[in-house]
Amino acid sequence: MSLTHDEWADSNPSPASAPPTGAAPSAAPAPAAESGSASGQGGAASPQLVFSTVTDFVHDYLAPMIRRNLAGGQLTWCPAWWRHPEAVTRLTALWRSWENLRLDPAVGISMWFLHHCDPHLRVLMDPDIGPLAACQPGQHGAYALAPLPVERPDPALWLSPAFSAAPGSAERDIGGS
Repeated sequence: MSLTHDEWADSNPSPASAPPTGAAPSAAPAPAAESGSASGQGGAASPQLVFSTVTDFVHDYLAPMIRRNLAGGQLTWCPAWWRHPEAVTRLTALWRSWENLRLDPAVGISMWFLHHCDPHLRVLMDPDIGPLAACQPGQHGAYALAPLPVERPDPALWLSPAFSAAPGSAERDIGGS
């Protein structure tokens, strides 16, 4: 499945666009057409998206479905999740993987929970080191953590055979003569 629009670039929702607290999710979200109708593989039409944006996915599916005790301090959540770039990226990954795996009637949703939802929620909701750690379950907080420190490598590093040789080539053949 190939998504042609970028949710983060196309829609950065403001607080005014969030549904009111306690709003009931729709029973069956209307399918949203995916941008671009052909998948590029034999001209077959791409499956329609159930949710047209990550916001729709979080507000109409994920948040109503996921029930966790947020009062004990072992988990946290931010009602303004869209203010946290890592949270947006992880939730977008959850949305896109759900849209793909829902099409597998046998084990798709099970695989989604085991390999996508559960691991991402553990990180997202971690009150000590998660991207929402500065927040309380009912209130957005300032970023408590600094971005990871980085240094730019010497561009020549990427020219070495270890990083540029094709797999199986003579340059990487450790046992070759």
